[in-house]
Amino acid sequence: MTSYAHDPTASVIVATWPTGDGTVAARIARVPRSWDAVHARRAAGLLTRLSELLWSAYAEDEAITIQPFRLVEAVRLPEFPPVDPARIPEERDRIAHTLGRVVAVAPGRAFADAVVDEVRAEIEAVLDADAGDLTGRSAQAVTHVRIGVPAEQLTLAHRILHEDPLGAWRLLSEVEPTAAATAALRWLRAAAAQVSAVVGHPVADVVALAEAIGHEDLPVTRHVLQPGHGEPVDDTELVRDLLQEAVLAGRGLFVVCPDAATGDGTGHRMLRTVLDPAEPGPFLVEGLLRGIHGCFRVYADELTTRASPGPPPGPELRLRFTAELRRAVFPA
Repeated sequence: MTSYAHDPTASVIVATWPTGDGTVAARIARVPRSWDAVHARRAAGLLTRLSELLWSAYAEDEAITIQPFRLVEAVRLPEFPPVDPARIPEERDRIAHTLGRVVAVAPGRAFADAVVDEVRAEIEAVLDADAGDLTGRSAQAVTHVRIGVPAEQLTLAHRILHEDPLGAWRLLSEVEPTAAATAALRWLRAAAAQVSAVVGHPVADVVALAEAIGHEDLPVTRHVLQPGHGEPVDDTELVRDLLQEAVLAGRGLFVVCPDAATGDGTGHRMLRTVLDPAEPGPFLVEGLLRGIHGCFRVYADELTTRASPGPPPGPELRLRFTAELRRAVFPA
């Protein structure tokens, strides 16, 4: 979502939003210097809450329920006195009316007009993202987890991975996380199987070797490639389950499932997320990409040790690994 804040030094409202590979900031309205800073902070808080509700609708595949004209008009021409919640139950509408009442008392019209324009721009960004356009402000869609996997997004993810599976970091900023993770998981599985055949060890050992060689922990890779998460588990289903668990954890909810083997007498076990609940999508995608890199480290270590111990792998080894991986993912 877009977060808003009042900068009292410059007397402006600033907006910031994530893009998957960083955060963008922009000035969206100049605050009248004679206006109380408390009101400016209140306006910023309401803008943030409205953005949160708009992007929540996007994440829940309910962007179609957003009524742009009604929300913009609620900010431009709010109801006085305060809206009766029983008469207008939709929280987006109530927040819009409240925001409109706050900015309506600001001196002049410039600030109120700028806020109205900002609300319109935020709505357009959400709707553009829902239509598959992840450019500009709509790019923040890559940080939101959605249930569906749009075919065009999945195709784009595979195209990026095919171009360079070891340099596919664009997935973090150009593709919705569910689609990006689904594609990356397929490439990771192929990389692990390919390297497993080269080194003559099971996939679990490949992961352990990757961690040892790279001196890093690969929890996402270890989790998705562990026994029980191999083929023929559906990649989309596994990705969706991982993301949903993390989203629920981020909301403070505990996921419990039946399990007679708990031994604690309850017959249930707690499901823990392997992802960062604050940023489950980017965390999963990055974890899968790191796994592909880990597989390459094992591959390079095996071939360079076998050929002539000592010198680091050159670019030709990277190209060889990439070519073999492409053929494994998309056989001719």
